Formats: sequence, C-alpha cells, structure tokens
Amino acid sequence: MITLTPKLLEAWFNLMSEAMRGSADAQHLMKTLSSSTTASEETMRMMMRFMPPGMVPLQPEAFTEWIEEWWRMMGVVPRHRYLELLERYELLRTRLEESERTSRRLQSMIGEKRQEEAQKVLDLWGSTLEETLKAQSEWMRAWMPTAPRSNDESEKPHEPARDREPEKARPKEKA
Repeated sequence: MITLTPKLLEAWFNLMSEAMRGSADAQHLMKTLSSSTTASEETMRMMMRFMPPGMVPLQPEAFTEWIEEWWRMMGVVPRHRYLELLERYELLRTRLEESERTSRRLQSMIGEKRQEEAQKVLDLWGSTLEETLKAQSEWMRAWMPTAPRSNDESEKPHEPARDREPEKARPKEKA
C-alpha cells in the first residue's frame, strides 16, 4: 500500500479543485482515472501538471494502487468497476435463471419417473396381493374338505342351515 504523503495529497486536491473549477484538462484526467483500471504513462504526464514542484512522480502501478485506495476511502465505486460488476451480475443472473429452468425441468422429469415407478410399485403390490389371496384360498381349500376345490365346482358360499318352521306350522295363504 502506498503511503499518503502531504505532497501526494496536495497534488490530488489540486487536481480535484481544478476539475471543480471547470478545467477541461483536470476534468478529462478525472474521467480517465474513473474509467480505467490502470494509470498509463499519458495519465501520469497529465497528473504531473497538478503536482507541486519538487515532487517525485509516481510509477503508474503505484499511482493506480493509490487511486484504488482513494476510491475505497471515499466509498466510491468508479464507473468502470461498476460497469464490470453490472456485467458480471447480468451474466450470473442469466446463468442462475438458466439453472433454475434446468432444475425445474429435471424435477418434472423426476416427478414423471417417480409416477411411473409408483405405478410399477402399485402394480407389483396388486399382483402380490392377488397371489397371496390365491395362495390363501388354496390353503383354505386344502384344509377344509367341504370347500370347493376348483372353479368348475360350485363357488357358492357355504350357507348355514336356517331354522325352518315345519310346513304345518305355517299358515296357508288363501287364494
């Protein structure tokens, strides 16, 4: 990190005051500094006009670092950085929307597969239940000798004997 010497601060404040007074060169330099990520040799030559006499000029890399530090200290985001971040934001937002669409599509595909799998499970459960009932019926037929043994035989349920009144006791209907 570059140290803020009184001469460097004086140069900076000279540049800012000239820019606020309307100096075209100072305003152009401020626009250049806010629109570029690095300080070029030309930028450094322009900056020399605002430096106090006897100040040793900074190297472009050191000046760029100092400018970045100044922007941070002032709480300002330079326009070029803002535009870079905006571009990254748009790119990330687009990628996020695309991934959300893909996720929804995959979830619907999984949902369809789950429905198919659920239907298979239900079919399997139904066939297992049918086989179990058939096996239980066969066991019942094997254990109960009076129960019908095949589909050919009568499949009427066994009816218990009813208590019947003798026909004599029933009143006859008159015709």
